[in-house]
Amino acid sequence: VINVQARTFMQPILENPFRAVEAAVTKMRNETANIIVDAHGETTSEKIALGRFLDGKVSAVIGTHTHVQTADEQIFPGGTAFLCDAGMCGPVNSILGRTIEPIMNRFISNLPASFPVAGGEVRLRGALIEIDENTGRAARITRVDEPGPSESAPSEPEQKIDIEQAPSPQQT
Repeated sequence: VINVQARTFMQPILENPFRAVEAAVTKMRNETANIIVDAHGETTSEKIALGRFLDGKVSAVIGTHTHVQTADEQIFPGGTAFLCDAGMCGPVNSILGRTIEPIMNRFISNLPASFPVAGGEVRLRGALIEIDENTGRAARITRVDEPGPSESAPSEPEQKIDIEQAPSPQQT
């Protein structure tokens, strides 16, 4: 598995991810034909571009970072499985796995806040990829979106936000 960080809207800006992953794949190819790339990035366009760039050179390119699972799983013509974002494993009654109210208040007030991890129902999201061990080509990719055990997180009632009562930046 190779992890590469994209550059668009990501901090810190690292070296060119296309050149970095190309060098890593070249080195890893000496050891195995089965290579999975975790494309950690904010934009779908950059992750798709990385997937297309690596088509036929790696077994799979799976995007991460946005916490929201995409529904674009496919196998590119060169045999590389692709999913723009695997999604989050965590609480669904949340914003990116965090308690809703503090994040909503942050957007409304523009004031800094801490974001505790949300409780309640959790889901396991990701992808299952069938790879030919000899060639490294993907034969199948299937999105995974399964409920977690009910006891895995404490139940938490949804908190309502009174927009009229949220402090504005001028009130602070």
